[in-house]
Amino acid sequence: MTLSKTLISAAVIASASISLNVSAESINPKELKQTLTQKGEIEGIQELPIEDLMLVETKQGKTYFVSKNGRFVFQGKLIDNWFRRTINTVSEAKAAHRVPLDKMGVKLDELATLSFGNQDIPKQATIIVDPNCGYCHALFNKIKASPEKYNVDFVLTALLGPESLKESKRLHCAADKSLAVIDLLNSTKLAKEMRNDCDSVAINKAPIVMGLLEARGTPFLIREDGLTLNGLPNDFDAWLAQE
Repeated sequence: MTLSKTLISAAVIASASISLNVSAESINPKELKQTLTQKGEIEGIQELPIEDLMLVETKQGKTYFVSKNGRFVFQGKLIDNWFRRTINTVSEAKAAHRVPLDKMGVKLDELATLSFGNQDIPKQATIIVDPNCGYCHALFNKIKASPEKYNVDFVLTALLGPESLKESKRLHCAADKSLAVIDLLNSTKLAKEMRNDCDSVAINKAPIVMGLLEARGTPFLIREDGLTLNGLPNDFDAWLAQE
């Protein structure tokens, strides 16, 4: 499935007794658990990859859905349309957060991608970055300090305006990709020669992928198993290793 087809099919369908769009301040799972105990002893609560919605599973095996502020509770069937499966348990809700790019039909060669690190180890993550993003450069500093430990792809986007678009296009269109990676990581201008058959179409596709995954900015990290993280990780190595 191509990226364009992914856009058409990218929907999580909820068949339930009510629909809601809640923007009120959310409460934490502990407070929510206390609020909802009258419906049965709670086995677990898991945030879903749907804004303001959480799945609640009781020890009696019942499942229902609740807005993050605890105001709306509804029952019904939640179907993940990407994977054609129903989400009924906390473990299934956790799994819904992991969407490998290949399962979405996203091909890295359709995006403005630069590879970095040790090609002798398995690929670890795809990281969407803006070349002028300060948090991205903090992550670059971590990764380039030990290049033998990492094998990642950087996907260029331009969220921070015209200068980001200009620099993303320069890096994407560079004839020498190794120099482009050095420029990205170090804010240098070593890549001079450009490919003639290059445009910004690939750069414009990254925000589409971010929208599908509800990314809020850069860096946006996508692990090979589909686990995502928005923003600079406190411990990049721990994030790569976590279950």
